Amino acid sequence: EGNALSSVAVRPAEPVMEQIRVHQPDAILCAGFFEPELLHAIRASGKPMVLIDMQLSGYTSVNPDNRLGGYLATRHLIKAGRKRIAMLSGPAAHYSNQERVHGFRKTLFDAKILANPALEVAIPHHANEEASVKRAMLSLLAMSQPPDAVFCYNDSTALTAMQTCLEAGLKVPHDIAPIGFDDISAAPRANPPLSSIHVDKEALGAEGVELLLRKTQ
Repeated sequence: EGNALSSVAVRPAEPVMEQIRVHQPDAILCAGFFEPELLHAIRASGKPMVLIDMQLSGYTSVNPDNRLGGYLATRHLIKAGRKRIAMLSGPAAHYSNQERVHGFRKTLFDAKILANPALEVAIPHHANEEASVKRAMLSLLAMSQPPDAVFCYNDSTALTAMQTCLEAGLKVPHDIAPIGFDDISAAPRANPPLSSIHVDKEALGAEGVELLLRKTQ
């Protein structure tokens, strides 16, 4: 008879080390951003571990091609004729955000579009993220030459940015074209529907589990 696979989900804000001590897992899958100090503490437990959607030197990880995704999103906007493309990025500590920004800048460079630092705004990671996105978007719209497109590092940011533009009286995508990343379920249901870069999260999870199984064999 085969052994049943059981799992326990723990969020980064919860007492992770305490949960590990209580449940004594055979292996640990860390999905999303964890502070490096916490990852080092988890690894010190001696359990096999794999990172998903996160990269840190010395750790086994599996990631979507965030750089390519940033490139494709920005190229889509350029092909649509957009000339002044802004980017709302996330915390620089997050590997995926760094890669998406890199893809954005590389596309502008390849298209011979001069990068304008004033069109790049980093959204700090804190409780009132939605208000930060609104402020950032309004500051971009207040420029003497406002953007005609905006690439957002994730869909929730893009949806808030789009709503801010609509409330400001702009037509989407006629006046400004937003595009997001992750293709969450709310993106195609938005009015108007939000364009987004799709991430196959099931494939990421499956690859992460496969890597863990190899480590425990």
